Amino acid sequence: MDFVVETRALTKRFGDRVAVDSVDLQVPRGAAFGYLGPNGAGKTTLIRMLLGLTRASAGEMTVLGRPVPSQRAEALRRVGAIVEEPRFHEHLTGRENLWIVAAAREPAAHARIDSALARVGLAERADDRVRTYSQGMRQRLGVARCLLADPELLILDEPTNGLDPAGINEFRSFVHELVAEGRTVLLSSHLLSEVERICDAVAIVDRGRIVAQGPIADLSARDSHSIRIGCDDPDRGRSLLAALGQVTRVDTDGDGLRVVLAQNGALEPTAAEINRLLVASGIAVHRLEPEQASLEQAFLEITSRLEDAA
Repeated sequence: MDFVVETRALTKRFGDRVAVDSVDLQVPRGAAFGYLGPNGAGKTTLIRMLLGLTRASAGEMTVLGRPVPSQRAEALRRVGAIVEEPRFHEHLTGRENLWIVAAAREPAAHARIDSALARVGLAERADDRVRTYSQGMRQRLGVARCLLADPELLILDEPTNGLDPAGINEFRSFVHELVAEGRTVLLSSHLLSEVERICDAVAIVDRGRIVAQGPIADLSARDSHSIRIGCDDPDRGRSLLAALGQVTRVDTDGDGLRVVLAQNGALEPTAAEINRLLVASGIAVHRLEPEQASLEQAFLEITSRLEDAA
């Protein structure tokens, strides 16, 4: 089985509003996969459908090779999940909350409680009441609860909410460790920079629809339409390059230039033409390289094109 989650034309309507719009999603096994989009894009609704917490209006889905909701119990046996803010019994300790969850699972779940608490950094606070926990600590306890299932798949909805910078850094390392063990992490987030640092692949969702999907490196590279140039006369170079047909904008960038190309512009031939023009005009070029777009740049460019087409 290559994919731990697959959906086909998955749709959820609330009256006249379409929250999830004909989504085809494939989450590869053994990867950190980001489901990325702004707040209100339908991310949590999709997760709730995968977990059988709300019914789809149309479409099909499988989790760990089993159809949901018809085989929900079997599908979720090796799944751990946090949906929105994790909830606990406030008057009980962190450890006692995990004991309650473990009682509903196989006997081996009890043996995982101590290691789960230690893994999320809560061993020293495990016997404190949850009402004394910060939001970040509750997030950690939610992840510990997921680990009781010895999950093949973890589904985490906005998991870095409430974490301080040190906690976010620890969370990144934690996800990488899980993937190294052969597990899969499906992470829903609106924080583009965090998804870029944590995940191997991503689906970008906007207004309930997936608008791009694949490895992060591929999504970034396909929207790379700018070139950084180091030269000895940026002012004159800027005037020369602004007249090229494939160039839409030329900006001064420190002691060099940043040239933005048209979306349909061919990168390599245009770079060669830029170099030829500058050198022929007596401008010494000491650096000329394509600018690697960040995931944030790719996301903003994709969604802005959708808005223009609307």
